[in-house]
Amino acid sequence: MSGIFNSEVTISDSGFLFDHGTGLTYSLNETGQFIFTKMKEEVHANKMLELIMEEFDINEETARKDIDDFYRQLKEAGLID
Repeated sequence: MSGIFNSEVTISDSGFLFDHGTGLTYSLNETGQFIFTKMKEEVHANKMLELIMEEFDINEETARKDIDDFYRQLKEAGLID
C-alpha cells in the first residue's frame, strides 16, 4: 500500500474498507472502490481522472467532483492528511 494513508488500510471484495490502525470499517460504493484501487496502484491524479471518466462514462466535472468528495471523506475519517 502506498504511503498516502495514515495507517494500513485494506478493502474487501464487497467494498468494505478496513482501517487496521483503528479497527474501523467504511462501506465504499463502486466509485469509491475504483478510486481506492487506483490510489493503491499509485495512479497519477490526471490519469485517475481519465480512467474514472472512461470506467463510469461520466464527464470531467462529475469525475473531478467524485474524486474530490472521496478524498475529502478520507481526510474527514483521518485516513489521509
